Order: sequence, then structure tokens, then C-alpha cells
Amino acid sequence: MEQQTIRGTPRSPRLQAELERIARERLEAERQVSRVYRRELLRACAECLGCSFLGVFCMAFALHTNDAGYGAIAWWGGMVVGYSGITLSLISAYIRGERRGDW
Repeated sequence: MEQQTIRGTPRSPRLQAELERIARERLEAERQVSRVYRRELLRACAECLGCSFLGVFCMAFALHTNDAGYGAIAWWGGMVVGYSGITLSLISAYIRGERRGDW
């Protein structure tokens, strides 16, 4: 193998081993951070979809009821549940990211 150089000087085996150790640690830290980001993204998406489906369920119930008053309550309730649930899940995802130090 060819000896690697930094600015024209050959690396000692001890320095090379230290640089490889640092590289391994940084790669592992990057993998862990990527895993946390993916998990957090999936959690936020699942929460948004869950709230959307719950809101759609309430709105579908409104379409199948015979009483106009109950239908209006279920319709607007579904709108509130859906949109407020999405908003709260996105706000909580932002707060969790802030606590982790993402931004």
C-alpha cells in the first residue's frame, strides 16, 4: 500500500490509527443521528395521518346520520379534530426537535 501524506509529510502509523478511529466514531454518530431523524419523521407523519383519519371518520359519520343537528356537530367536530390534531402533532415534533438541538 502507498503511504498517505498530509501536506507532503508521511503519516505515522499511530497518527493513521487515530485518524481512522475518529472517522469510525463520526460515521457511527452520523448513523445514529440519521436514525433519530428518520424515526422522528415517521412519528410525525403517523400522527398527522392518524388525526386525518380520525377527522375523516367523524365527517363520514356526519354523512350517514339522519339528524341534521348531529350531522353538523359530527362534521365540524371532524374538521376540528383533523386540523387541530395535525397542527398539534407538527408543533410537538418541532418542540422535540428543538429540545434535541436540531435547530
